[in-house]
Amino acid sequence: MRRISIATALILAGTSTIAYAQAAPAEANRDDIIIVTATGQSSAISTTKSATPIIESPQSISIVSREEINLRASPTIADALAYTAGVQSESWGVDSRVDEVSVRGFGAGGFSSNNNFVDGLRLPSGGQWTRPGFDSYALEQIEVLKGPSGALYGQTAPGGLVNIVTKRPTDEFHANFMLQAIGTTDLNNWNYQAAADVSGPITSTLSGRIVGLSRYGDTQVEDVTIGRRYISPSLIWKPDDATTWTILGQYQRDEGGSTFQFLPALGALYLSNGKYIANDDNLGEPDWNTFDRNQYLIGSFFEHEFNDAITIRNNSRYTHLDTLYRVVVLSGNTLTTCPSSIAGCIPGQTISRRAVQGKGESDGLATDTQLEAKFSTGPVEHVLLGGFDYFHTEWEHYRDLVSSSLVLPILDIFNPVSRGSAGFASNMSPQIYAETVSKQAGVYLQDQINLGKLRVTVGGRQDWAKDNSYNPVTRNRYITKSDAFTWRAGAVYMFDNGLAPYASYSESFQPQVSDPSTSLSGEPFKPTTGQQYEAGIRYQYGDNIYVTLGAYQVTQQNMTTPDPAGTLCGTSICQVQTGEGRVRGLEFESKATLPWGMAVIATATRMDSKVTKSNTAGQVGNELPQIPEWMASLFLNQTIEGGSLAGLGFGGGVRYTGKSVGDTANSLRIPDYALFDLFIRYDLGKASDALEGMTFSINGRNIADKRYVATCSAVSACYYGQGRSLTARLQFNW
Repeated sequence: MRRISIATALILAGTSTIAYAQAAPAEANRDDIIIVTATGQSSAISTTKSATPIIESPQSISIVSREEINLRASPTIADALAYTAGVQSESWGVDSRVDEVSVRGFGAGGFSSNNNFVDGLRLPSGGQWTRPGFDSYALEQIEVLKGPSGALYGQTAPGGLVNIVTKRPTDEFHANFMLQAIGTTDLNNWNYQAAADVSGPITSTLSGRIVGLSRYGDTQVEDVTIGRRYISPSLIWKPDDATTWTILGQYQRDEGGSTFQFLPALGALYLSNGKYIANDDNLGEPDWNTFDRNQYLIGSFFEHEFNDAITIRNNSRYTHLDTLYRVVVLSGNTLTTCPSSIAGCIPGQTISRRAVQGKGESDGLATDTQLEAKFSTGPVEHVLLGGFDYFHTEWEHYRDLVSSSLVLPILDIFNPVSRGSAGFASNMSPQIYAETVSKQAGVYLQDQINLGKLRVTVGGRQDWAKDNSYNPVTRNRYITKSDAFTWRAGAVYMFDNGLAPYASYSESFQPQVSDPSTSLSGEPFKPTTGQQYEAGIRYQYGDNIYVTLGAYQVTQQNMTTPDPAGTLCGTSICQVQTGEGRVRGLEFESKATLPWGMAVIATATRMDSKVTKSNTAGQVGNELPQIPEWMASLFLNQTIEGGSLAGLGFGGGVRYTGKSVGDTANSLRIPDYALFDLFIRYDLGKASDALEGMTFSINGRNIADKRYVATCSAVSACYYGQGRSLTARLQFNW
């Protein structure tokens, strides 16, 4: 049975997999496999929606496996992607609500994009804060498909998409129990977690799995606590060799506060009175800081092979979300002069604030039916794939603004003191209300052609999308209909020496939400469109080395960017459609396992972004915001395989993010930064047979406690990244 994912290999994943440098015993637990092995032989389903080895794919893809997530003790999806070429993790700073990442300069998850895919299916859209979140412990792997994917997936951004693959039942029994503690803020704040994962056969044709966790504790931001409870049961039924049916359920409850906050440029990006705001300072109100989310999913994944040539699949999922968000954030930059109305004001240290409440609910259905046929026409082999997918989402979003007279300023950003939230709940007025139904239907056809050593992929898709949004306060209704044809073509040539040059062209299409709640003009946004040209070369040496080097150009029309004047739409900066932007880039990614037990991940990314068309005079030729010029990373993992230190592992990495700009006017210049990580682990079973299956590890992130600004979108909206953290884990594997 093939896992519904961008890449099916669980252990030997093509571009970022963790495995032992030497073959592990057959009875070894998967969680014991902790050294990088590079191979290009895994299958990349979502690059083509068929089982295609990654090295033969016309599109670039990176994979982070379960084993790598374990090795780096990644607490979030964004952190797990930190050593992936072309990906900027935590692109909008530390945010406990969602995982914000960008791919090739464009949003690919979180609040900035609806490019959220789980098990190959799109997640539902929602209001401003009604978006799903997933725990890294629940995942089998994370997959990044780079470049436009409209020809297969419909509504996507041109930079790429992130697909997360959840854990599924296994044919053999295994179990994992984990205790974890994460310390932040000089180890004064701690968050604790217990998690369990049990999987195995129930009968000769039925296997089951249950994954669960509970977490609660403090965060980097003072007086902000968060908690999560998660459980996911699943069953897989294989009545015969040709049929597989998986049923998967998930429930997740998030509660507590949020680490997300706006910081002023004066005090975060620039010195103010000779000082910077500390990483852990809370400029909000602890009593008005809530982010509660209920998340339910139930999915069905069916596959039947009629014969060696014909296969049918249907993947469907229902998702429900409901959220409550309360927050106090700043309003404007740090005051340089003090008005008489603010008693106790300190020039260069006082900020005004505002408070909001957001409630939202979303129900979504996504389904994808595919028919695959394999045949030959003379010497040419074909894999022909046709399909129909559909998603339907109904969501509600109600955002209220607290009376400004009740929201008192923070008098000193360098020593913030809570001012209270008395009367907030009973003094709110409607700000943005929306009740929306979003639909998309698409049909697609693709042919994968093999002729000797040449691999050619050609595909196209027609989409029909409709958004119907009603504002119950203004009684305005916005209906937008969009349709588009997108296509792609690519070729790879497989040399016998392991080299595989490739080239491709692909397109994207992404309608914008009907209710123009974040639009500066108040009018609905036009759909964005995108195109990418890419060419490069890959190299594979056995199972130990995999290297890819590629160059691309991505262009997007009807781009939305933050208003350079910082005009607020609620608590967020209003968006404007700039016109057209272009990103030209180079990417290098290499994974290798060396003979002495060392594994290496090395990446480098160069992006040159430019506004090519704009409605704002003087912006043509400027850099696009939130796109670093350079990104690079190096990760080393050494395992001692023999002698008195057998079972000991250690290593670390460095992550570099280059300079960027925060706005299309290029007035906000974000400095570069480098972050250092270290880890050590020990297999306790090497010390005593009684401890077999137990491992202990300590992982440190940003060990130098670098205070850095991830980005700014306005002078009133800067965002700090994650400071130093330490994760201690004790795991039991059976």
